[in-house]
Amino acid sequence: MSETTILVNSLREFLRREVEKIAEKVDREDYYPRDIVEKLGELGYLVPLQNNLSYYDMVISLEEMAKVSGSVALIADAQGELVGEMLRLFANESQKKQFLDPISRGKMIGSFALTEPTGGSDVGSMKTYAERRNGEWVISGRKMWITQGIYADLFITVARTGSRRGELSVFLLPRSNCIESRKIEVMGNRGTGTSEVVFRECKADESQVVGEINRGWDMVNTVLEVGRLAISGISIGLAESALQEALSWALNREAFGSKLYSFQGIKWYIADSITKLTSVKSFMKEVSKKFEENSNTKGVYASMLKLLSGEVANQVVDLSLQIFGGMGYAKGTKIERIYRDVRLMRIGEGTDEVQRHIISKYVEKYGIPTLDDI
Repeated sequence: MSETTILVNSLREFLRREVEKIAEKVDREDYYPRDIVEKLGELGYLVPLQNNLSYYDMVISLEEMAKVSGSVALIADAQGELVGEMLRLFANESQKKQFLDPISRGKMIGSFALTEPTGGSDVGSMKTYAERRNGEWVISGRKMWITQGIYADLFITVARTGSRRGELSVFLLPRSNCIESRKIEVMGNRGTGTSEVVFRECKADESQVVGEINRGWDMVNTVLEVGRLAISGISIGLAESALQEALSWALNREAFGSKLYSFQGIKWYIADSITKLTSVKSFMKEVSKKFEENSNTKGVYASMLKLLSGEVANQVVDLSLQIFGGMGYAKGTKIERIYRDVRLMRIGEGTDEVQRHIISKYVEKYGIPTLDDI
């Protein structure tokens, strides 16, 4: 039995025992599962790359979480692949000791404060700014759609520090009176503490700067590449769960004197869905290898995977709900919850349109990738 198989089996048992029973509550009550975050940290599933897991282990772990709860998977992604990776890759040793260890153990909740009301994917138009006053940085601005923003103890905050478009810097801002979080009601992935965050002249010294001043653009892009690989696993997990729900329904539901699954149209819905998901999962494994090898093309392949997995997942979930008919449209069913959760997969970590832009720029510069590139 491989180490990956042992990892998956162990995680599945934890999810069955601890998460299945609260998944519906998380969605219905917009309930933040703080104890689950700590337990995931204790087991080493938060900031998995810090805990010597591979990129492929990371992405299939999120896939397994998403099968049970899209919200829990998104929380783990924000904590581990955004906040955790920024610290793991770019923080100094003192910052890692103070923040990365408690983040990876789930003892501290983190948020990645990047997106703004006037520009989500257009990072270069950022309006949050940090200016030097009396030997310290003073940060003001507004962030939007911040996962865990309601509950965060630490905000990884990206702010403009220069006059040029790409002159951004990253700051570590513990929660304080200068930070206000305002809850945002979202359609899906509820219970994740999504919020608007307002920074009002928050002060930071040099020990709170991650990496170099004005080098934040490169750091953010590096972290988002990991995030795009990660969220692809969530997309696949949501789609697999929906398809399993639909198959069980089709094998048991009767219409016109026969099981739904006996009708060719239903069989073909499921056959097409399985084929697409299997193809995307194979591609996900190959892209994970590019990250392991630190390939200079990993970013564009992450964009391809993110684009493909989000589109396929939405197609599969839509077909799965169609198999349920009216019952799939009813509140309180798992398929309805997945239908709302999966829509974010084409928006979060960069929209479909942004991924197409990244891919198109690569093709313009280097040509169409070949099998040798993969």
